Formats: sequence, structure tokens, C-alpha cells
Amino acid sequence: MDEDFAAATAGSSMRENLAHLKGFIEDGRQGGMKYLEDYGKRVSPEFLLPGARSVVAVGVNYYRAARAEEDVAKDGAGIVARYAYGRDYHKVMRKLLKEIAGFIGGRTRVCVDSAPLLEKAYAVAAGLGFIGKNTTLITPELGSWVLLGEIITDLELTYDKPVAGTCGNCTRCLEACPTKALIGPKKMDARRCISYLTIEHKGPIADDLKKGMGKRIFGCDICQEVCPYNLRLPRELAFKGLKESKIAGGELDLKEILEIGSDEEFLRRFAGSPLMRAGLEGMRRNAGIAMGDEG
Repeated sequence: MDEDFAAATAGSSMRENLAHLKGFIEDGRQGGMKYLEDYGKRVSPEFLLPGARSVVAVGVNYYRAARAEEDVAKDGAGIVARYAYGRDYHKVMRKLLKEIAGFIGGRTRVCVDSAPLLEKAYAVAAGLGFIGKNTTLITPELGSWVLLGEIITDLELTYDKPVAGTCGNCTRCLEACPTKALIGPKKMDARRCISYLTIEHKGPIADDLKKGMGKRIFGCDICQEVCPYNLRLPRELAFKGLKESKIAGGELDLKEILEIGSDEEFLRRFAGSPLMRAGLEGMRRNAGIAMGDEG
């Protein structure tokens, strides 16, 4: 299965997720992601589409195989999170969602991460999966290797039911996080998360967090790699639209990153890639940490 989609409306899972987000913001765990602070808008699809009646939640698989960190280090390379191997998924997902929206009919608006919407909450309400202790959406068939998008529509659709799911007594993700960003079950401190530090954070990174970053220069998959729901995936299942262009791949030469001399050169190398989010300054900082050259 490459993609899975179902309809959902606000319910108990929405209230629970809004409460989690409120606590996240009140504790200051969002770091520099100030756009999350206006969380009240995220529970109402009518803010994005007046007259909205339903939300179709879509999950697209992006699982790829990856080499062990020690093998990557031997080659002088840095590790890129799986979702960023190829084309910017926002563009791929938006195209897919528009195709589905055309099939549904009515007035619609498609959302891929950038709109103020509780994506994981709608995915749970739609029966795509449940929220794991690592705060990711875990689906029964594909584990947590899914990218999320939504279609808001003014049509009243037949709703799917949430699925039962639990992590049980497992705490592998909490124990595996090298920077201790998972401060409790379903409780993330983004200020310590490698994905946040290497992508969203601007400026220097605290010394106590650099060692935990290892060779990761864009994003991190550790809490997903150790998850039992993901360990059973025997083969690559990435949606074909994400495979069309291998701009970055799973590894990047660290010296190559440090030798990029201008924003124009960086754009030529990574245009159309999620790596553009970190920018040249951020990627050079990350590569320097991975090489042990940043003080």
C-alpha cells in the first residue's frame, strides 16, 4: 500500500492533541518555532475553508533502507533523514492531494504541513493510526514511515473510526534518543531534538547536544528506527512520486557541504530538495559539527 486515506471530523482525539500542543507551547518546548504558538486556529478547518464539513487525512509511505552510522562515518559523509532523500515531499503530496480532491468534488483546500492544522490528530480520528511514545503517527501496516496531508472539504463524508493501538510497555524510542529529546511518553522537547536542531534552529548549537547529533546533518530517524512497528518492514515501500529524483540521497559528503561558497551554489545543488529548509548556513554548521570542526 503506497497511500492510505480516510475522512475525519473533530472529536476526542482532537481535544487530546490540542491539550498536548497547549502544554508543549506553555512549557516553551517549541523552541524557535513561533508559528506553533497560535494553536487555537489549528483545531478549526473552517479557518482554512469557510463552510468546511469534513477533513480527509492522507498518509503516504516514505520508507527507505539506510546504512549504519558507523559505515557512513568511514566515508566522511553525513546522514540525511529518509524523508529528505529526494524531492520536496510537500510538492509531491500536494499534487497527490489535488488529484484526490478532484475525485471527491465539492469545494476543497489541500494542506501539507504548512497550514495551521492538527495533522496527526486528524490522522488518528480518520483511523490511519495512533500516536506513539515517540510522538509520531504509527500506522498498523507501515509503522511510522508516513508523510501526512489533508483535504478539507465542504462535503459531509462518511467518517472512518479510529483504530486501536498502543506501544504497551515499550520504551525503546525514549532510551535511544541520543539528546534525550523525548522527556516522557508522547512528550517531546523540540529544543533537544536533532531534527529541530539541524533544520529549524538558527545559530549555534549547545555543546552538550553536539555529541548526540553524531553524523546527522539534516533530520533524524533514530526514534523510528528502533520502533518495533517499523522493524518488521522487509523492503523499501516509498511512494513512487518521492523516488523520481534523488537530489540528496541518504548521505552527503561533509567536505562538499563545507566547500559550497554561496547561496546561489547551494540553490543549484539542492533546488527542489527539503534541504533548502536549513539553508546554506545551517547545513555548513551541521557539517562542521559532524566533522568535529565546530568549536
